[in-house]
Amino acid sequence: MSGNGDRGDVSVVIPAAGASERMGGDVRKPLMELNGEPLLFRTCRRLREIVDIFEIIVVVHPDDLEWLRDAQWEQARAAGIELVVAGGENRAQSVWNGLEVVSARAELIAVHDGVRPFVPVDVVRALISTARKRGAAVPVIPMADTPKRIEGDRIVETVSRRSLMRVQTPQVFQSDLLIEAYEYRMGTGGLGDWITDDAQLVESMGMEVAAVMGSDFNLKITTPADMKRAAALLAAGLVT
Repeated sequence: MSGNGDRGDVSVVIPAAGASERMGGDVRKPLMELNGEPLLFRTCRRLREIVDIFEIIVVVHPDDLEWLRDAQWEQARAAGIELVVAGGENRAQSVWNGLEVVSARAELIAVHDGVRPFVPVDVVRALISTARKRGAAVPVIPMADTPKRIEGDRIVETVSRRSLMRVQTPQVFQSDLLIEAYEYRMGTGGLGDWITDDAQLVESMGMEVAAVMGSDFNLKITTPADMKRAAALLAAGLVT
């Protein structure tokens, strides 16, 4: 990010190395275009608006490294991308690959999905502010549907949704805390596929993670239906 010396102390790691099996097609989700622009670039441009953020590190599938570093590097830099590294075997390993190159200047690290291009700026600012005070903060939204626990094809329990929330990204942490959580997990069981977000690693160490209200517009685009919804939101002027 050019001219980042006058910006803040937040580094963002964006894992964007998944296989995109639910989306289908030959192009991985972060590189799919929405209104003529890759989702990944839209996501980074949104985060670039926040002055606290001085560094955006993108972790991509190894097969996409050449495309991003060579053919698209000018556009990537314009979107705010500072560094790009290859991903690992799963999401957690990809995040760790990004953490390994985070600048020593970073007091906070945010981890954000590469396919959430509409996260509201005010939500990100609230997460950063809360993480500064409490160590870790994640965005949450209420559940609209009634959750059920099933075994096979049989419902075995209806779970109260009163205290259940859906978790989004970015998840923001004090740098030392997040890195310690990853190092602890690597030494006590490894970075397996069961790790679906970063807060659970911090939680597993007995540390508090604060909840901040997220946004229904912070859509994670994982299926063709999600892409259609994202296009409709743009067409209606509800997001930019």
